[in-house]
This record gives sequence, C-alpha cells and structure tokens, in this order.
Amino acid sequence: KSSIKCPPHLEFRMTVYDMGGQSQFWPLVSMFLRNDTMIVLFARLNELCDEFHHRCHHPRPGEDGISAVDELLMWMDAVAAATEHGPVLLVCTHADMVPSSKDRRYVSKMLKSRLVLCRHPILKRLEEASGKFKRHCKLLFIPINNKLSRQDPGVVCLRAALQNIAEDSKAVKDKFPIQYWLLQDVLRAVSRPSLEPLGLITATIEEVIARVRQRHGASGRNRLPRIDLSDLAELFAACYGIRQDLVNLDNAEFRECMDHLHMHGAIAHFNTPDLDSLVVLNCAWLLR
Repeated sequence: KSSIKCPPHLEFRMTVYDMGGQSQFWPLVSMFLRNDTMIVLFARLNELCDEFHHRCHHPRPGEDGISAVDELLMWMDAVAAATEHGPVLLVCTHADMVPSSKDRRYVSKMLKSRLVLCRHPILKRLEEASGKFKRHCKLLFIPINNKLSRQDPGVVCLRAALQNIAEDSKAVKDKFPIQYWLLQDVLRAVSRPSLEPLGLITATIEEVIARVRQRHGASGRNRLPRIDLSDLAELFAACYGIRQDLVNLDNAEFRECMDHLHMHGAIAHFNTPDLDSLVVLNCAWLLR
C-alpha cells in the first residue's frame, strides 16, 4: 500500500503545546494553531463569575490590564482568526471558588449570550466540542477544581473529552502516504537523535540526517530546533529515494508534503518571503 490509515484501536501520538496567556505570546498564535487540531482555552471561573455578577462595570484587571472576560474573548478572536474549523474546548479552573451550580450555569449563560450577541464563529465550535462531555456537564465549559487534581470530576471529564475528540479527529482518520510518516520520523531524528532503532530509516537516510545536523553544528544528542528549506528538500528526496537535484523548492509534491507536515504540527513553516527558507522542528524554540 502507498498509504496507511490509523485504526481506532491503535495508540497515536499527540503533540501538546502549553502557551501562556500573556500579551507577549499573542504574535505567536498563528505559529501554533492549525485547522483540525484541538485547541483548549483556559480561564479562571471565579474571575468570570465576579465580572458577570458585577455586569462587568468594575472588572478586575488581569496581568495585562484587561478584564478576564475581555481577555478570554480576545483569545477566542485569535483562535477564530488563525483557524477556520476544528474543536475548541473551554476549561475554567478554580471551580472550588465557585461551588454553586447556579453560579456556574449563570457564567455559561452569560458567556454564550456574549458570543451570540457578536455572532462569534467560535461558539459553534465550542458547542460541538462540548457535546463530547454533555453527559457529564451541561455547561459551555469544563469546570476544574484545582485542589482535587486527578480525582476531580472535571479532570476526568476533560481527559475523556480530549480522548474522544482526538479519536474523532481528521488527523487520526485520514490516510497519509507512507513517505510522510517516514519523513516525520526522520525529522524527529534530525531534531534530536534517539538511542532506539530507527525502524524504516535506511543507512542512506541516516547519512543525510548526520550531514544536515553537522551542517548546523549539532553534535551528539543535542537538539536542533530549526533547519533550512533546502535541508528539508534533501531529506524529502532521501525518503522518496530520488535524486536531490530533481527536487526543487517549488516542486508541487514537495510543497504538498511540507504543507501536510505543517498542518499536523510536525514542523512550522511560513509562506512569506522573509521566512520561507526557515523550517522549525521544535515550535517551543520560538518561545525562548
């Protein structure tokens, strides 16, 4: 077969990025968010509850001088601007400070009314994702009690929702060319060599991996966070078993493969003149 499909019963790997909500992270949103990937937004339930009960006349300013409600809406705007579709979960922490189910329902109702009022496109995605936990929670969000850790029903609900959404995701159900899977393994080896056997990676590909790492001064098992577009083309040619001179940077098949890797978070690549030559292997490197 030239492509494979991951059956539901097989385990799959998830890459998780934990990004802070401070203003310095705002410009990096588009680098991490992808269509069809799972996005989880976090907010403090006690702050949302206080502001909604005060009708936001006297909101408590956050670290960036923005009220909790406005900051949450701002991040929803950012998600909607960077992605057109895909599941979005809202998790509200510090639920132990808002024990009343009536207050929790009030926050959910007020938040939904704000999103309806501005016809926010994120509402539909929130409601679709909340369908994964409606059996446990009738709110627009999952409340988390920080004091209970794994024993908290909200944490149990969140874990179940994440698993259900992941299993239903397009990324798990889609068929991908075997070479794409191989190239993802190769890029992980380029980023940081493993002591474990490399499976389908041949001696020829290992030579190309070593050459790319040496070109960027990466020795031993030291991480290599980025490579050049020409390096990716060389690795692509090695995985496909074709001569490198036959793969130019505008090759349609090469670009399609690169778009696939970007869409599924294996790399970060930006189709702009200034950044087109940069291929990021470890997105966390961008935050340093």
